Formats: sequence, structure tokens, C-alpha cells
Amino acid sequence: MLRKWWGVTLLLMSLVIVLAAGCGQAPKPSPTPVVSPPDASAPSQGSSFSGPTVTASGEVVAAQGAPMGFAMARQVEAVEVDLGDEVQAGETLVSLEASSLEAGVAQAEAALLAVSAQLAELEAGPRPGLLAAAQAAYNGALAQYRKLEAGPGDEERRMALAALRKAEAALVQAQATYDQIAWLEEVTEMPQTLALQLATLDYEGALANYQLVTRGAMPEDLAVVWASVESAKAQVDMLQDGATREQLAGAQAAVAQAEAALDTARASLTQATLIAPFEGTVADVQVAPGQIVMPGQVVLTLAKMHHLRAETTDLSERDVARVQVGQEATVFVEALAVDVGGRVALISPLASTLGGDVVYTVVVDLDEQPQGLRLGMSVEVEIATE
Repeated sequence: MLRKWWGVTLLLMSLVIVLAAGCGQAPKPSPTPVVSPPDASAPSQGSSFSGPTVTASGEVVAAQGAPMGFAMARQVEAVEVDLGDEVQAGETLVSLEASSLEAGVAQAEAALLAVSAQLAELEAGPRPGLLAAAQAAYNGALAQYRKLEAGPGDEERRMALAALRKAEAALVQAQATYDQIAWLEEVTEMPQTLALQLATLDYEGALANYQLVTRGAMPEDLAVVWASVESAKAQVDMLQDGATREQLAGAQAAVAQAEAALDTARASLTQATLIAPFEGTVADVQVAPGQIVMPGQVVLTLAKMHHLRAETTDLSERDVARVQVGQEATVFVEALAVDVGGRVALISPLASTLGGDVVYTVVVDLDEQPQGLRLGMSVEVEIATE
């Protein structure tokens, strides 16, 4: 009986020890529930839309704006506008020093007048006076050739012989007079010496003329005279026939070339003046008179301030695929703390990079332009993608 009680006692003690050990252990923590990330298509907290949206930062831009500069390097002569001025299309904004360009235009105009006059003369044909003079020159050259070809007549021979004998007699007389003083030391300074020299020259000329008359023209003499005849005849023919097609084509080409040179000179002069391409506001001026500007340098920015837009700067490539033209948008202007409605007007087809990320520019047209809205203000753009 005692053994049976002892066995029951041992069993109860074992149960107590087991229960005591279980009560001394720390309680196990309950498992933390796993929360799934929100769906990207679900509306964000504080969204203006009930459906899915995408958001991006951006800035205020003009619907039409133009950073303007020159295509040449020159000194600024005058700045005709100030920052904030309202200008009309065609109004002068900035002008460069252009005296050399103006001289180039004047020179090109003079060159065009000259070649145009030449073309007009060719097209009109020769003046009657020119043709008559050319015909007279040809007749004279032909008569001279025929006379030379026929040779001298009897009368011409007699006259040449008489001239020769006269010169010979004068030479004999001069020689006799000279011989009377030849012994003097100052003979070279005496008039008889000069008379002898002149008589000798006259005799030699008369002798050459007589020889020419008696022997007639040589073939080479005839060739020289005939060449002058042909030249005179060619001049007459040219004047009678008028300008050839080649001459007219050459003159027309010269006129076209001069016109192109004038157009170039005028274009260069035009480029020295910066003209407003549209009605707008002068948003920026970066030059002053006397300053040297370089090609491509921005000197002035013109913008249409009455039509401003929002333009995103960091819209991710992951979001742009869900954006379409015409979708509604809300633009929060940070500086004014106002929301402005709008619609997507443009999605850039080209990407850019921002901090290593690929981003696209999206332009939003605003439903209204709140008071105080200015270029460059920071905005947050939210676009409803459904």
C-alpha cells in the first residue's frame, strides 16, 4: 500500500515540475503581418484624381519663347529695348556696327549695274556709229593692201627718184661746206657739222624710199597688212551679226553672279540687326552697346508671357509610357501655393538624362494663368493616366 502511494506521489511531483518549467519560459512574439506595397496605379494620398496618376517636378515656361543671337562676330552698336518691354513682330531689338557691310552692299550694287549694262548693250546690238567706223577702218586697210600689192606706178617711181637726187645734191653741198672748216678744233660745234649730219639722214631716207618703191612690197609686208584687213573685217562682221549665243550666255551668267553677290551682301547686312520674330515680352537682355558678341551667343530672350505652360523636368521613362496627349493634369505652383488645372499638350519624343535616370519632357497647357505666375517658377505636375 505504501509503495502504491509512493508511486502516485512521484507521478504528481513529475507533473508539477513539468508545469513549473513551462510557466518559467518567455512568451513567443506574435508574427508581424506583412503589408503589400501599394499598387502604383492606385491614387496617392492627397491626389486630385480618383484614378491612377503619375507625378513629376517641373517649371513654368512660355508657350512661345526665343533665345536670340547673331550669326556673326561684331560690336554691338545699339540695344533698342529694355528688360520687360513689350515689342511687336518686326521691331528692332539689337543692332551691330555695320559700316563695312553697307559698303559691301553698295559695291555689289555697282557691279550689278555694270554687268547689266553690258548685257543690255549686247542684246540691243551695235550703235550705227560704231558700225560705220568699223566699215571705214576695213575699207582703208583693204585699200592700203591693194596699193601695196599692185606695187608703185611710174609717177611714184619718178617722184622717189627726184627726192633721192635732191637729197644727194644737198648732201654734196653740205659736205663741201663742212670740208672748208674740218681743220678747226671746234669743228664739232660748228653749224656746218650739224648741217652735214641732217643732209646725210635725208639722203639715207630718200634712198630707202627709192629702193622700196623700185623693188615693190615683200611677202612679209603684204602679210602684215593683210592681217590688219582681216581684223577690220572681223570687227565689221561682229557688229553686223550682233552678239553670239556664247557672248550672251557669258553676259547673262555675269549678271546672275552679280545678283547672287548682291543678295549675299544684303543678307549679311540684314543679319546685323536682330528683329522680333513675334509679339512678346523681353524676358532677358545680356548685352550692352560696345560689347563684342560672338556667333551663337544668346544676347536677348523674347517670350509670350500671356501664354505660360508647365514643363516637367524629371518624368521617368517608367511613367511616360502611361502619359498621352489630352490627359487631365493638376499643376501645383509652389511659389503661389495654388493648384491649376490643365491638359497634356506635348510629349517629347527624345529622352534626356537626369542624375543617371532617363527622363522625358511633358508640356501641360494651363486652364488659367493665376496672378503672379512667372517664368521659371517651380511646379509639381500630377497627370491622370486614365
